[in-house]
Amino acid sequence: MEVNDLCICIGGAVKFFQKTHKYHHGLVRNIAILVLLTFAHEAHAAGTPAGTLINNNATVKLTDGNNNPLTLNSNVSTVRVNEILDVQIVKNDSTYVTVNTPDSNKLLSFTLTNTGNGPEKFILSANTALGGDQFNPVLIHIVLDTNGNGIYDAATDTNYSSGSNDPILNPNQSLVVFLISDIPAGLNNGDLGLASLTATAATGSGAPGTRFPGAGVGGSDAIVGAAHATATSQNGYALAIVSTALTKTQVISDPFGQNNPVVGAVITYTLTFAVSGTGNVTNSLISDSIPASTSYVAGSLTLNGTPLTDVADADAGRFTGTGIEVSLGILTAPTTQIVTFKVIIN
Repeated sequence: MEVNDLCICIGGAVKFFQKTHKYHHGLVRNIAILVLLTFAHEAHAAGTPAGTLINNNATVKLTDGNNNPLTLNSNVSTVRVNEILDVQIVKNDSTYVTVNTPDSNKLLSFTLTNTGNGPEKFILSANTALGGDQFNPVLIHIVLDTNGNGIYDAATDTNYSSGSNDPILNPNQSLVVFLISDIPAGLNNGDLGLASLTATAATGSGAPGTRFPGAGVGGSDAIVGAAHATATSQNGYALAIVSTALTKTQVISDPFGQNNPVVGAVITYTLTFAVSGTGNVTNSLISDSIPASTSYVAGSLTLNGTPLTDVADADAGRFTGTGIEVSLGILTAPTTQIVTFKVIIN
């Protein structure tokens, strides 16, 4: 029964009591209003699962003209909560995924969430021919994170096939979806290739409020939500071609204030490590042996002008007894790291 039917029912009860029992008409009217307000509030409770039955009936208790207590129950009004169709997709990678040219099986990660109030099947599609970039990634697979660990597992996760294994998600349930693409050859440093993932409710989509009669849970209607029951998120692949170069120069200072390589002269070595392009290099370690016929000058090791201790400790450098080592760790291009140390000619 709809709200209007309930109004008719209660209105009829009011007239009945006014006629047969001469009951105070204002009190009965207030009871009717209270019941209607309560009914309306419950029927629109946010988050109620689709297909839920909301039952409501009114009761009037009174004393008739012969001082007899009477109770009258209305008929039961039933409302079935409609299903809201909606979906959300967000990218999981905080930045563009760095790639080479050519490259293969590169992943973009997304999270798909059912933001409706009923279990829903979603149809997925990918687009790698977007505008605003320099190349089109070659889509290999859309992959469902079957084991739910958020990490691509080739032996476990399932390749998606539209119409065959469309994911079905309960309300507020999420699923990680991967796009796997190959990267073509011949690209330039910094080139960008965009890709997007779209999910659409299988029941239907469209303008908010669009109704699909009887298509919801338990025979309820399915109603398109605020997000049109479809969602798209995009990310991309960025060409990160890193070039590195290590150069070494020397300056001699002899005991006479000149630059002659004589006994007692000090040689200052400068090692310049340049990282250019785009991307990262990892596990960078600069090392240099102390040349024969020279001795290391204690405390002379520096990194970018900052002195380093000779022992292995918290800083990046050390003297090994036969040479120097400086750990640079992860470097993001473009950057230049300069190491200096001194030896004395024996």
